[in-house]
Parts: sequence; structure tokens; C-alpha cells
Amino acid sequence: MNLSAFNSLRLKATSGLLRTSLLRNAHSKAHAEKPFNKILIANRGEIACRIIRTARKLGVKTVAIYSEADATSMHVRMADEAYCVGPAASKESYLRMDRILQVCQRTGAENAKFVDMVEAAGVKFIGPSSSPMNMMGDKINSKKIAKEANCFIIPGFEGEVIDEEHAVTLAREVGYPVMIKASAGGGGKGMRVAFNDAEIREGYRLSKAEALSSFGDDRMLIERFIEDPHHIEIQVLADTHGNVVAFPERECSVQRRNQKVVEESPSQMILPETRRAMQMQAIQLCKATGYRSAGTVEMLADDQQNFYFLEMNTRLQVEHPITELVSGEDLVEHMLWIAAGKPLPERLTKQQCLGYNGYAIESRVYAEDPIRNFLPSVGPLNSYREPHKFSTKDGTVRLDTGVYEGGVISTNYDPMIAKLCSWAPSRGKAISLMEQALDEYVVQGLVSNIPFLRSVYRNARFRAGKYSTKFIPQEYPTGFHGVELSAPETRQMLGVAAAIHSVRNFESTGDAIAGEQEDGSVAHEFVLVMGDAFDGAAYRVNTKMADTLEATITPLDQQGQAYAGTVALSDLVWEREQPLASATFVADGHGKAEKATVQYLGATDDGFVLRFRGAEHHFATRSVKEHSLFRHMQKPPKIDTSRSLLSPMPGTLISVSVKPGQRVEEGQAVAVIEAMKMQNSLKAPRSGVVKTVAKQAGAALKVDELIVEFE
Repeated sequence: MNLSAFNSLRLKATSGLLRTSLLRNAHSKAHAEKPFNKILIANRGEIACRIIRTARKLGVKTVAIYSEADATSMHVRMADEAYCVGPAASKESYLRMDRILQVCQRTGAENAKFVDMVEAAGVKFIGPSSSPMNMMGDKINSKKIAKEANCFIIPGFEGEVIDEEHAVTLAREVGYPVMIKASAGGGGKGMRVAFNDAEIREGYRLSKAEALSSFGDDRMLIERFIEDPHHIEIQVLADTHGNVVAFPERECSVQRRNQKVVEESPSQMILPETRRAMQMQAIQLCKATGYRSAGTVEMLADDQQNFYFLEMNTRLQVEHPITELVSGEDLVEHMLWIAAGKPLPERLTKQQCLGYNGYAIESRVYAEDPIRNFLPSVGPLNSYREPHKFSTKDGTVRLDTGVYEGGVISTNYDPMIAKLCSWAPSRGKAISLMEQALDEYVVQGLVSNIPFLRSVYRNARFRAGKYSTKFIPQEYPTGFHGVELSAPETRQMLGVAAAIHSVRNFESTGDAIAGEQEDGSVAHEFVLVMGDAFDGAAYRVNTKMADTLEATITPLDQQGQAYAGTVALSDLVWEREQPLASATFVADGHGKAEKATVQYLGATDDGFVLRFRGAEHHFATRSVKEHSLFRHMQKPPKIDTSRSLLSPMPGTLISVSVKPGQRVEEGQAVAVIEAMKMQNSLKAPRSGVVKTVAKQAGAALKVDELIVEFE
């Protein structure tokens, strides 16, 4: 391997967000006219960008609205026109129906009250009419209507919860565990599972406050919590001519905090007869309510194929791309034509219950730290490069996003960065495409859940399709601690680290020339410490570079014994300090060369950090002499935080329920923080007496900022 081979980086990171070449036009070319001349999009982020792309395809002009915090966001840049509707808080901007309607009237361009206001003003609403939105957008009403439409429903109280004590009474009657959730909620917000009276009281308070903040409606309901179910959705389209069609299901069971993380279509659990029964119940529900436009009927199902109506979302769901990928249909385009009064095309209506083609998977890429229990992460996207996107008959990688390099993820809105989707004729190929895309996806400057997503796709249960909504607690019972590589993979990562160090060392000092051998190869000896500088596994590495780079790895302590051996790379394509590298390992005994995309996460004082197949590790680099001396250095003392309650995330302190001198027990609720429209209860880390309360309600908090100190 020539050193010059290290000095280029093959990287393709285009700005295109969605490949639609395999999506059919919703209607034939006989409809040469546009569905509308101009539309206003009353939303933000990636979904607004998604709608703009289809509108552009149809020649429809778009009007965006934005808050003061979103003035430079991508959806504002993409739209033909954009208007500010208020400050950062959603209830003062994106939920201000009067201000949005003013923009509609000014430009000529899902909320039932908003629909009425829009239509009263002579503006067409692209979505359901207000009547079915009232019926199905409200979870309390929707359960009653579903029951009347002969849909199977989850047992629970069919009414509104009045207060905390009423919640306790109802929970006891329904039987623990129960789910308390907002009647107007969605997206996992305003929802809590309770297993006892204390949890239902706390869940009621937090969910009610969260619902008011997110939806402007704090009505709550209680129903039986179905344990270990599959979360299944049926996408529907209904026109104004009486036609309703149901698409194949989406499995949405990989969830944390009742929010979906990974979705796929079709489900590996649902049998064909169950699929059709679910589709027919979804169609019945739409016809019973006079529904029009796109919607999603959500259900819970068990392994015996029993299923129950959960709720209906009267809007385009976050996970709609995987339905588009397995059906070839552009759902946004259908919504526009339906709103314009056109019937659904005959190719759909003659089937009614649609089948699927291939397999699709969606990863929700969030700005959150999975190692810290998925707490939100905020900050700038210092380095942002998208994976290679393509769409062919053999596979597709699609990315829907509303962010860009230099943009900022703030505490004001949902922490989603993007929806990364893959499609292939087989599920195994779809998973492989997803893994490669995740390896290529560069999100630096804040913490993302990409390593966790990579871990999910490596998981044996997920790969076998045998998982439920308990997947995360069952597979990560003590939390996510990073991707665990196999011994051969760890050796490969050490080999890549050795190659990266050789390049950095040569370009900085030219030291590799001093190691030139008689045969023209270049030899180098050094020590790599993988992990903590003091406690990590240390390896002596001897590299020999000619047409290939061979790294002989010798463990210097007991913990690295399993990784001894030699790794050979036939190629490494990397430009120094750039985030992506491509490594090719020498062909094995079967003549198969293995390639891997590696992320270089940056230099540190004593080395660098790499991500390899989702696993992130710090590598300290030393000379053999430096390492022998380093062993005599004293470890820095650990800071004792056991007497402190620190903010685990940036956000707003909603309340503090203790005062100086008060005794608290371990696990007792002490404070509530709101970040990204989610409320988080903070518990006492130990039993003791409160010494000081450092922050008061309303304070803006940084990560690890002191809230309460104990004696």
C-alpha cells in the first residue's frame, strides 16, 4: 500500500433528500392540471420539506410558516414563500391557528377547529374534514366510534379522567398495569405506563402538563396496558367519492419512552389472513366516520394474531416513507389530489386491500444520547454528511430530513434529525443497506442515536423478526452501553486504528521513512490503548506497509488477549482529519475482500476516536517508551456526585418539590425538567437531607448543572 493512497477520500454526500424515481405518479397524465396553484404547509422540519418536494414535482408553489427559532431552517429555505408566525414556543407559533390563517389569506394559499376556520375563510384544507378529525383525532371519542364500527378495542375507561384521585380509582378498576395518555396526543408525548398508585399519580401529572404544552389540550384517558404486544399500523387513503384503500402494515415495536425508533414493512409476525382482517377493520372505521385523505389506524397485536384498535392518527405519519417504498405510491401526492376532489386511481380501488413489494425499514435518527437513557442532546451540527442515496430495482436508500451542516438542534422542538429508510427485495438486504447507510451518516457536534440503531440491526432477535414492544427493555435491561464487537471485528478495528495512526504520524513527522526496510516496505512500532487512557486495553502494534498494510497486534495486558493476531488492509482511503474513511481488508481464504466504512470522530490530546460498525472507541497512541513510563502516572481522582442532583440534559426546570432541611428517600421525585416538549421527572440519587436548592422553577439548565445538593 503506497502512502499516497491514504491522501484521498472517496465521499459522496449529495444534498438531495428523497429519491422518488420508483414512486408512481398518483394520477395518470390525463390530469395535466395541478391539484392546486399554491399550498401553505402548517408544519415544520423534515415533514414540511417532504411535502415541498412532492409539491415541486407537481408544479405547486409552497408557503412555509416558521417560528423565530426556525428562521434559517431548511423548510423555510425550500419554500417559495415563508412567514414568521411567532416566537419559539409551539403554542405561540405553530399552534396559533389565527396567525396561520392570516398567512393563508395573505398568500392565497390538523386540527379540527383549524379546519373549520380554514374552510370558513374559503381556503381548502389538505387533509380530513373537521368531522372525522373531531371523531378520530380525540382518543376518547375514537374508542367509542371504533367499538360501534365493530373494531376490537382495548379495555379501559371510556371517558375523561378528572383528577389524580380519579386516575387512581380508574386504574384500580381497569387493573394494573395501565396506560395513561393524552386524548389529543401523539408521538409518544403525554403518555406514561403505571404499575401502581404512585406511578399513576406521577404519570397523570407529567402527562397532563406535557399534553397541554405540546397539544394545547390536557384531557387524559386510561386503558389497560397490553404487555409484550406488537405495535402495528395500517395506512389508509380515502377520497371524497366513497373509495377507501388500506396499505400493508407497518411494524413499529422498537420503541423507547413510547416513541418509535425503528419501523419496518411488512411485519414478520402478521399472517396474511390477519393482515387482511386488520385492513378491513381500518376500512370500516374510515367509512363509519366519512374519512377522507391519508390516515393511520394503529393497533396492538399479540403473537396469537389477536389485535385491538389503539387510535387513529388523522394525518400523515412520520413513518409513511416505508409504506411508499413497499407500495411505490406517493402518499403526499394522493393527499393533494384527494383534496382537489379527484378519485383515487383504479389501480388502487380495484384492490382495496393492497399487497407489498419487497421489504422496507426506517430508522429515526435522533439528537439524543442512548447511553444516558436516550436523553435529548442539543447543539450545532458541526459536521453533517448524508449517506449515499439511490433508488434502483435492487435496492433503495432514502433520507428525509430538515437539517443541514451548521444548523442547530434546540430544546424547542422534537429532537429528530432525519428518517433514514432502506428498501430491497429481501429483508436481509434491506438490513444490510441500512447498516451501510448508518455507517456513512456523519452527525457530529452533538450526540445522536446512530450507534444504538446500529446495535439494533446487529441484534439476533431483530434480525430474526422475533421482537415486540419490550424489545429495548429485554435486550438492553441495564441500558445501552455501546455496540459490542466480536473478537475478529475488534481486531479489524485495531487494524484500522493502526493504519490511521500511521497516516497521521507520517504526515506530521515523516517518521515512517526512518522505518524503511531493505525490501522497500515501511515498518513502525507503537502502542495503542483502546478505551480509557489508564484502564483501557493496551496493545503493542508492529506495522509493515508495502502493497498492503499488515498490523501485528500483541496484547500487553490480560484484558486484550482475545484480540491478538495480524490484520491486513489492502486499501485505506482517508483524507487526514476528515470524518469518513473506507477500509478494505485483505481477501480471506475464500478470496473475499471485506470493506468497511469507518468514522473518524476527531482527534484528542493523546490520540483519536473512531466508530466502527457502530462501536465507538478512543485510541491513545504512544511510543513503547512513553507507554512504559505512563504506567507510573497517577490516575486523576474521580469526582463524587453522589450528593448532587445534576441536570441530565439542557432544558427548563418546571418544578422543584423539595426544600432545604427536608429528608428525602432514594428514588423520590425531586424535580421536573422539560426539554423538546417532553417532561422528565428527576429522582433523588440517595436517601438524605436536602442541603441546598440551587435552581428554582423556570431556570434554564445546562447539562450537569447543579439543581439540588444533599448533606
